[in-house]
Parts: sequence; structure tokens; C-alpha cells
Amino acid sequence: MNRIDKTEIYDDPRKIIEKAFLDLGEENENVVYISCDSSLGAGGSSFRKRFPERHLEFGTTEQSSISQAAGLALSGKIPFIIAYLPFITFRCFEQIRVDVCKTELNVNIIGNNCGLSVGSLGPTHTSLEEISSLRAIPNMNIISPSDGPEYREAICAAAELDRPTYIRVHRHKVRRINKEDYKFMFGKGSYLKKGKDVTIVSYSSMAINSLEAAKILETKGIEAEVINMPTLKPVDVDILLDSSVKTKKVVTVEEHSVVGGIGSIVAEVLVKENPVFVYMIGINDKFNVTGSYDELIDYYGLTPEKIAVKIENFINR
Repeated sequence: MNRIDKTEIYDDPRKIIEKAFLDLGEENENVVYISCDSSLGAGGSSFRKRFPERHLEFGTTEQSSISQAAGLALSGKIPFIIAYLPFITFRCFEQIRVDVCKTELNVNIIGNNCGLSVGSLGPTHTSLEEISSLRAIPNMNIISPSDGPEYREAICAAAELDRPTYIRVHRHKVRRINKEDYKFMFGKGSYLKKGKDVTIVSYSSMAINSLEAAKILETKGIEAEVINMPTLKPVDVDILLDSSVKTKKVVTVEEHSVVGGIGSIVAEVLVKENPVFVYMIGINDKFNVTGSYDELIDYYGLTPEKIAVKIENFINR
């Protein structure tokens, strides 16, 4: 089991990604970095300097960049295309669906600033719905890492999957929950804490908040089991069944709409395999209000304290 590092290390996802890209570039000459007016802010500076011939800048033409990435993949390259999340997903939905996924190409799409990362810029720059949209496309993998070691491992794993993969990147520094030697296993979740009264399933920035919420619940005599689920598609069915059979109550926590996110994913699994009570914590089918990150996390009840209250009320119902 991966435990919290007592030194409470905080990682900048973009710096972790920058180092991972550089390592990948050194190891594999087929790795190509594509940016859309975003290479500096997306962790591509070192790669661009070291391998200028393998860096392509498309400006604000995301649709064209996806089609170009598909062409590169057809020629044996391993493209990683990085841009602002709503622009590289919704703006390019048709190209992702037809050019990349229909032909099942090894194109890795990285969406920067997921969740409420840039909530101060309003709903045009904040995407709370893209998981629900992209997971409906056949052949698409979806990964949403939770901390530095997981980001590093996920990037390296994506290069080897040989199929369309979407990776979500948070803007803010994240507190480390995995050890430095952590090994990411595609399609697998992991236990952050064992318990018997309720299962909490989360990912990305909410994994640490869920773990902290579980600590608060423990002071009230509630033993919560916490699962980190970095791979959202395909989801780890086995860990969901193992835990839910024991606790018989499941809570999902996410910095995403509850429509089509991890709550929907978990419910889809359990309704067929092990029907139990499921409670979803996230953003309730609304465009986000504008505010700072901390303000919005509090506003939507995603702080550890508010998560704990919601879970306690759910258990007591």
C-alpha cells in the first residue's frame, strides 16, 4: 500500500512532465512533442531545446495539430500533443474521434489545467465535462494522475500503450501520496487506506483530499477505505468489487462534473456486478462560477472537511 510521505513533498505536475518528456526523448527517437501556443507553460521547454527537430508548434490551431499527430503516428512516431484542456478536447472532438480513435493510433493527448485549476478564468477555460465526452469514444484510454511519481510513470506508460490516450494535468502543485519508487500500472487502482465502513474512490487532486477526509472520519469512528483510481478508462473493476463487497457503501469524489465522471463510471460497474449504495461528490451539472482555486474548492464542497461531512451524512442516512 502506498502511504503519505511524512515529509509532505509537493510536486509541480508540469515540471514532472517536463523531466519525463526529456527522458522519453533520450530513450526513444520516435517521441515527438507537439504544442499549441503552449510549449513553455506545458513543460516542453527542455524537450524543445534538446530536440528542436522533434518539436512542432501549431499555435492556436488545435484541430490541425490533432490531424498532424495522427499522420505522425501512422508514420511510426509517438506524438504527445499538449494544450489547454478545453481547446485540445472539445475544439478537436471530431478530429480525436475520427482521425485518432477510429484508426486506433498511438496519439497521446495531454490536457493542461484540468478541473478547477484555472477557475479564475471562468467556464470558457475550465472544463468539467471532458471525461464524460472522451470516454464515450471507442479505443480511448483516459488517465488522470494524482501526484508527481504517478505523473512521471503515466507519461512513460502512455508511450508504450500503442493506442489513443488522454492524460489530464492539474495546474497546481500536488501533495505526494506515492513513494518515489512507485510503479504505475495502467488500468489498475491502488489502496491509499484500508477500511470497512465505506469505500471512497477518487483520482487527481481529490485523492489527497479524500485521504484527509478519511482521517477526519476516523476520529468519528468511521473507517473509510480510500482508493486512488488514476486510470478512468479502462477502470479497475476488480478493486471496485473487492472493496464494495466489503463496505457495501461507495462514495466517489472528483473535481469534475458528476455527470459522466468517476461517479458514473463506478455506478456503471457496480449496478451490473455488485449493486450497492453509491454517493457522488463533485460538481452538480453546472458551469463553474468564477473564482480562485481555493475559493472554488470550498464553494463546491471539495475540501477534506466538507467531503467528510457529506460522507458522514451519507452513511447516517
